[in-house]
Amino acid sequence: MAATLLVLAGTALPAGPAAAVDPEPKFAFDLTSTTAPLGVETKRIHLRFTNLTTDETPTAWQFNVRPTDPDSWEKAAVQWPGPGTDIGECDGEPEHFYCHIAAPAHEGLIPGPGETTEIPLDIRVRVQDEPYEGSFVVTVHAYWAGERSPDVEKTFPLTIVDEAEADLSVLAPDVKQSVQVDADGKLEATGPLNPGETAAVRYQIVNQGRKAVSGVKVTLGLPEGVTFTAPPEECAIDADGRSAVCTYDTLALVPAAEDTDPRDDVHSAVEVHNLVTVPADTKAPVTLQGGTVQVEGLTEEVVAKSDLVRTKLPANAVAVPAADVDASDNQDGFSVVVAAPRSGGDDDGGNGGGGELPITGSPTTLIAGIGVVLLAGGGLMLLLARRRHRLPHA
Repeated sequence: MAATLLVLAGTALPAGPAAAVDPEPKFAFDLTSTTAPLGVETKRIHLRFTNLTTDETPTAWQFNVRPTDPDSWEKAAVQWPGPGTDIGECDGEPEHFYCHIAAPAHEGLIPGPGETTEIPLDIRVRVQDEPYEGSFVVTVHAYWAGERSPDVEKTFPLTIVDEAEADLSVLAPDVKQSVQVDADGKLEATGPLNPGETAAVRYQIVNQGRKAVSGVKVTLGLPEGVTFTAPPEECAIDADGRSAVCTYDTLALVPAAEDTDPRDDVHSAVEVHNLVTVPADTKAPVTLQGGTVQVEGLTEEVVAKSDLVRTKLPANAVAVPAADVDASDNQDGFSVVVAAPRSGGDDDGGNGGGGELPITGSPTTLIAGIGVVLLAGGGLMLLLARRRHRLPHA
């Protein structure tokens, strides 16, 4: 099949198969967290691509990234990640490139109806002695049953600031698998999520800033009809069972640059899960939209040499919000994808059974130093929150 050419700054790049142009894009995309602090060489950000249809899945989609001023990216740039991170077939210069994502090779990165795919990219800070303000352009198009959508283009700021603060971000993928808890308290996927079954809302929190936080507050909202199952004691659940505020006041997250030994109990990132249940009378297949996860760092005055065991704040102390370099990535949305009920001898709904439970279509190596959160006795056990660590900013 013939291919078209896309020219970026004098570089000819293949842009996928030729196709008729569909006047409706049928998708939306966004990109947040484009502010990074001086002193951090690389910050991970995510391009969110959402399928707006209720009954179609694109066969492929493509995004192009370029600076508005090529010379400005000598100080800071947006690049695709290095080897080991699947974001499609990418070409061009490292900071002036396109990525083409097509089935079946990258089927896990193509969202079904109502779903969202999150593609990791990196901000590379090249000059560390002065702040920077610039911008870049992202252009996206998709292919639907042989028709090519029009290009959708957005301009995003790229800012480097001199702020020695924490910088939390959260990543919450769509919920698609039913789960069970094994004898060791670990989650095991058991197949596509069907009506009446239990799933896990899973999200990763990472500190990409320059200052630690001594606690994390998480606010969760579930799509209509979905409710929390066996919430941990750290969480306060609303009467409708769909809203929760979880305060992990002993969960310290240090800057990623200080998380150098995966064998110790100092962490810059953690993966958390909350069990949820889909009503048995849900009409499926359906994608239940509107789930949200929002995180906020907490801090309080501590003694620099303190290494005391602490399970909660003193009665006369209150944790306060920690400063955050870029709060635009402190919230992420997710959908709950309910498959058609299983029938007869088809134990997996025709889409595959259990096995690993990936947090996203991209490898979890996009966040280093993941702490372990286990489910036991109906509650979350934060294995990295049992010991007080000296905070670098204390």
